[in-house]
Amino acid sequence: MNKEEKIQQVVTIPSHYRLVEKRTETRNGNNATILRYQKNGKFILNGPRIIAVFEGDDMISLKNLSVVPEGKFLSTDRAKEMAEGIFSKIKPSYARGLSFIRIDNQQRQFIDENGKVNQFPIQWIKFGHSNGSYNWVTLGANGSIIEMEIDSHWDYFRGRRKTEMWDNDDWVLAREGKGPQLPIPNALA
Repeated sequence: MNKEEKIQQVVTIPSHYRLVEKRTETRNGNNATILRYQKNGKFILNGPRIIAVFEGDDMISLKNLSVVPEGKFLSTDRAKEMAEGIFSKIKPSYARGLSFIRIDNQQRQFIDENGKVNQFPIQWIKFGHSNGSYNWVTLGANGSIIEMEIDSHWDYFRGRRKTEMWDNDDWVLAREGKGPQLPIPNALA
């Protein structure tokens, strides 16, 4: 199964989306491949997008900001169950080391083709792993999958994320020296 097929196991890449960027970077000291898909193959910073991060053949991060989800949140029990199912589908052996922590309500956003900010609520379902990392799935309305993150580490001394954030356009800009450092709890660029 190729990387795009692995993404399609979790979210549907819209038919008008094309691969606009493929890059190799470092995440947690390992080589990572970052794939970015956007409408009509046009790269739009902070625009509607799907970004997947792979270590080898394993998908370790996914961000689906392609549409604003509509409807209602899942119950907390159903959201937790769905998150566990996503981890089990993506990396079954890793999923066995996960322990549920909590569900928080947060916001996500993207900028559409007309420059309008589209902000929407999500359920952030957080898990710890026996390796000491944090892991999460975020769900929008009706259980739409917005994010999935495996093996994210925390910098306790600085009170912020330690793992690189290749799925975050503003963090990448800061990393490249083209934008400001993001505030805590974001990783240092």
